[in-house]
Amino acid sequence: MNTVAQDRGPRPVERQSVRGLPDPGERVPPLAWPTAGLYVVTLTLFAAEAYGILVGGWTPWATVPMGAAVTFLMFSVLHEATHHAISTGTTKNNAFGHLSVPFVAPNATFQMIKFIHIEHHRNTNEPMATDPDSWTSAGPWWQLPFRWATLDLWYIVFYLRRITDRPRAEVVSTIVVFVVSISALVTLGLNGWGVEVLTFVAGQRLGIVVLAWWFDYLPHHGLTVTQREDKYRATRVRVGGESWLTPLFVYQNYHLVHHLHPSVPFYRYIRAWRRNEQAYLDRNAAISTWFGRSLTPNEYRTWRRITDNEALIADRPSAQRPVFHPLRVKSVEPLTAESVTVTFEVPEDLAHEYRYVQGQHVTVRAVVDGADVRRSYSIIEPVSARTLRVAVKRIVGGVFSSYVNSELQAGDILDVMSPTGRFQAALDPSNQRHYVAVVAGSGITPLLSIIATTLEVEPGSRFTLVYGNRTRESAMFADRLDQMVSGRFTVHHVLSRSPGANLSGRIDPALVRRLVTDPVDTWFLCGPQALVEDFSRDLDDQQVLSEVFHTELTPSDVGVEIESQVTVAIDGVESTFALQASGASILDAAMQVGLEPPYSCAGGACGTCRAKILLGKAVMDQNHVLDDIEVADGYVLTCQAHPVTEEVRLDYDA
Repeated sequence: MNTVAQDRGPRPVERQSVRGLPDPGERVPPLAWPTAGLYVVTLTLFAAEAYGILVGGWTPWATVPMGAAVTFLMFSVLHEATHHAISTGTTKNNAFGHLSVPFVAPNATFQMIKFIHIEHHRNTNEPMATDPDSWTSAGPWWQLPFRWATLDLWYIVFYLRRITDRPRAEVVSTIVVFVVSISALVTLGLNGWGVEVLTFVAGQRLGIVVLAWWFDYLPHHGLTVTQREDKYRATRVRVGGESWLTPLFVYQNYHLVHHLHPSVPFYRYIRAWRRNEQAYLDRNAAISTWFGRSLTPNEYRTWRRITDNEALIADRPSAQRPVFHPLRVKSVEPLTAESVTVTFEVPEDLAHEYRYVQGQHVTVRAVVDGADVRRSYSIIEPVSARTLRVAVKRIVGGVFSSYVNSELQAGDILDVMSPTGRFQAALDPSNQRHYVAVVAGSGITPLLSIIATTLEVEPGSRFTLVYGNRTRESAMFADRLDQMVSGRFTVHHVLSRSPGANLSGRIDPALVRRLVTDPVDTWFLCGPQALVEDFSRDLDDQQVLSEVFHTELTPSDVGVEIESQVTVAIDGVESTFALQASGASILDAAMQVGLEPPYSCAGGACGTCRAKILLGKAVMDQNHVLDDIEVADGYVLTCQAHPVTEEVRLDYDA
């Protein structure tokens, strides 16, 4: 026997080193003040409910929902007490348990509820004989509301089956409380308080339904793995809509964190999840969206990255403007005879600066032949790749593109601005949409990331690409796109200088209408200005997202002759200079007086030079980036903007 014990002893230790629970980094405080505050607030709500029923004569349409909220919220306090998560002091913790249970299950005791709930944790997802909360998911779908409404009654049955194994004092107190509570209800009903009693019971019963649905059914239904088999797959996290779901349901959308670390206070679930997110994902944690679609860890990583970056974009007006950082070139690889791909190394301490969303671009700056030259290039990799890679096509006479294609080498350092751009549609795993992109030449670069990310995040959506080039050989990423073709992705190559091609000639709206016959939810247009404008007019009443790669500059004609005092704020420092309305753009004038405002294309196509007018007015020659709301809010592209009032103040950081 001793030999066997010695042989078997180390194995649990080895398994724990691989599969052990990450440290949540959160401890039980001497007193969980948010939980104590929740008790006080709920007690106040109960007092209002009681007043409305017993004195105020309030309608049940008001008091019953109040009663449901009391039951639901007070259960959160009771739940914390069962796991000793309210206080390190046992007396304080148990006091909250005893004081909260009458508002949740008045016919039960704290010790009974604690025993039953811990059985659920020990036997999660096992049959009802061992996991009492399996009651909420068992049976056909039409029984579920009835099961949710009777969960506490099932608890009594579950307890009675084990009553002989429970401590005598606990059993006696439980029976006494049950008899007293039932007798009190019957007595009140027989003495003319029947309506009031029924109103209280209706609110409590509705609260039990919500509890069973949210605390038991949603975290566990459909998961067949038990707690003993894999604790990371026995319950799930629900993501999405967290700004309202989390407070509304008292953080139980992160129910997996609770099962992994039961003593962590509820208001610290998200902090614990964030601290060990990668460790949970590496263990294949069960995750779903708030509307029920399961996500693999990789899908979750992509979803989280996209939603986090969308929040950054939405907050951009109040965030720090994009800035340059020197990045080392990791590789320069030939793509076609006229283009290369450039991959940058992003240091760990700058990784957060270079998070990107599909369709975004970076501005790259270098000194070429003694001149400061900068250009914008789209990030070509999907969001999940987390790789900063761009493609650069040589343009005849193009200083920067020629330098990159001919001279740039791995190990060189370039200034790269943090990602910008809003050439993307909001993605949702539940979407079932048809997206169509019409692009020409290097306009394919942002679509590589857009297409790959969309198909990855939205498994029910489809994408059609109409891609125009001179020849097959000049088409960037033609082979890569063909390899992506599937039942959800279709590509049509249109070649203007290959008469024998399946689709020859130039892309025009009539050709696209022949190729795309199914309804389209969102159009993407990317390429020269003429292409974008032609299709924008043809698709006037549809949802269209566009990005112009090559703009046709037009002379400024603002219609006024005025000298304006222009004040520009960059990084909180203001500078003032005089500028004629019909003269240079605000961007050019700022650079001429020695300022360093952000810019890239200088053609109104990238949005890098965006600033907000705080005083006065400016008009733009052209605008391919800002939407109507931004323009109405005072934003301008300074490379296209000319002052038309005697004083103009604008801020690049706004």
